[in-house]
Amino acid sequence: MKLAFIILSHKNPAQLCRLLNRLQHPLIDCYVHLDAKSDINEWQAAMNLPQVYFIEKRVNVTWAGYGTIQAALNGIEFIENSGNQYGFIHLISAQDYPLTTMNVFHDFFNARAGQQFLDLLPARTLQQMMPKITSYHFEDLRLPGKYRITAWIKKLLPKRKHPLNMEVHGGSLWWSLTQECAAWCFHFIKDHPELERFYKYTWGGDEFIFQTVIMNGPFKSTVQNNYQRYIDWSEGHAHPKTFTMSDLPGILQSGKLLARKFDMSKTPELLDRIDAAADKG
Repeated sequence: MKLAFIILSHKNPAQLCRLLNRLQHPLIDCYVHLDAKSDINEWQAAMNLPQVYFIEKRVNVTWAGYGTIQAALNGIEFIENSGNQYGFIHLISAQDYPLTTMNVFHDFFNARAGQQFLDLLPARTLQQMMPKITSYHFEDLRLPGKYRITAWIKKLLPKRKHPLNMEVHGGSLWWSLTQECAAWCFHFIKDHPELERFYKYTWGGDEFIFQTVIMNGPFKSTVQNNYQRYIDWSEGHAHPKTFTMSDLPGILQSGKLLARKFDMSKTPELLDRIDAAADKG
């Protein structure tokens, strides 16, 4: 079984290279989406690595906007058009890092063919997040007074209803899906443009769209609510914690296959220690 990674990247070319080198394996290909705001000339070292492909359709990714969703969809489409066949496609960012060797990583998924690994929020937590999609948001637009206008619109307009009468589900953007499931998501969203129209005016729609489409579709019964990522939200911010050396014990004891997020420019020794622990087994 071959595996593919879709990697969303926008900064730190050296860190992307380190990640790509760590992911090197005869049965693993990597597909990089580089934010359209980034200068492609700064990423030549990554482009020259074996089994690495840069996704041709690049989009401008705005935090909490629709661009992240489109970048992921562009990655799935690029893989489909390549004709390559994979058992799983893993969506990660360039600030993620594996906590195992690629042999261990490959063996884990090889033994779990046909399953989908998603993050699914419990009902109470999901309910608290619903204003992100029931109210209008304009994260992709650059308008003077945008947030003041948004506040007025929230007061004037009724709550938005999800198209297609779908039950809403949510969780982390990052997932590991079979190629069949990922391709089904791509074509379903493409064939229902009302979904794109709806999610373009949500806040952080990437936290809802894949979970909602999958849990209302034919792959629901194959979903495992364990996306195999270690992410620390303990600081209470909209962004997860960027790991430091003090987080190493928790990372190594997490039992997960991947973790985020890292900043190699600040703590390169942290990745060295993770590699050493993984290689030691």
